[in-house]
Amino acid sequence: MTATRMRLFTPGPVEIPPRILRVLGQAPPHHRTEGFRETLKRVTAKLAWLHGTAGEVFLLGASGTGAMEAAVVSLVPPGARALTIAGGKFGERWASLLNAYGIAHDVLEVEWGAGVDPQEVARRLDRDPSLRFVFATQSETSTGGLHDVEALAGITRARGRRLVVDAITGVGVHPLPQDRWGVDVVVCGSQKGLMIPPGIATVSLAPWAKDAIEGPGLPRFYFDLRRYRKSAPLGETPFTPPVSLVLALEEALTMIGEEGLERVYERHRRVALATRAGAQALGFGLFPSSPSHAVTALTPPAGIEAGALVKRLREEHGMVIAGGQDRLKGRIVRVGHMGAYDLPDIDALLLALEECVAALGRPATGALPAARAAWERA
Repeated sequence: MTATRMRLFTPGPVEIPPRILRVLGQAPPHHRTEGFRETLKRVTAKLAWLHGTAGEVFLLGASGTGAMEAAVVSLVPPGARALTIAGGKFGERWASLLNAYGIAHDVLEVEWGAGVDPQEVARRLDRDPSLRFVFATQSETSTGGLHDVEALAGITRARGRRLVVDAITGVGVHPLPQDRWGVDVVVCGSQKGLMIPPGIATVSLAPWAKDAIEGPGLPRFYFDLRRYRKSAPLGETPFTPPVSLVLALEEALTMIGEEGLERVYERHRRVALATRAGAQALGFGLFPSSPSHAVTALTPPAGIEAGALVKRLREEHGMVIAGGQDRLKGRIVRVGHMGAYDLPDIDALLLALEECVAALGRPATGALPAARAAWERA
């Protein structure tokens, strides 16, 4: 029997918890009212808490890529050079943005699924003092891989370079205490660990990076962070904000606060371990050598096509996972479990995967016991 209700286990957008759906169903207030101004101030303060910074957080109506572009055009002065860390589609996006604005840069290629070697970053920076910025990714959505941002921050701070981190699938999933680690700038998007629909992007500046956006930058208008700085004390944004999403974000941040940030991180870790163990019991392989807790990237069992697996899971079980991108198309499947997912959600997915694997010609069992054992050991 074909499922009629779809469940998302994608790398984003993620499933929206009922509490947040109820908020999204409310009639939105006008954004230039005192009530909404106070809401925006509260949300901004909670985002600073989530990021672990005493600095500023700017809220933009955009996808996460908008936050990335805002960071580039607001931070990098004409003539500056940068180092970007690749290793996946979203690591490569930093280079694409720099190319679009004619910014000279070097690319540090990293094997897809592997974590960058921080010492190689150090060697690159020591060899070329003109590399004033480092653009990195915490959790690489396209490969399910994870980079060591804490180590990167130690290297860049010691050398007086700016570190800008895409934590779009990291915030709310993996620790990234911005000020304590020494990360200059962090960008995020709303449809991942923040559990709400796409449409909000954030840029957080560490206190010592405050002046970075005030110097001569690149041509910019909508993504000019100076405009957001001017509006923020008023509880406003320079352009019309996504009002309903701001209300939903406040509810999401409240939920994270109620659970406790450390418990949120621990739940994501255990869910990821359970997913990996259950899938491996069915004959899947784990693709990344440095796995993220946000997305589990798996190579299908021998003889099973990734596309057929994604299709059957969607059509027969109403569960949506993602295939691979670019060079990984047809080679991997990606299971997203950032946000409000817990062990029963993973149990349901693994049972469906078990049926799909059997239906596609490779019967296997034991996914749930393996997942539960991993959960208990974690």
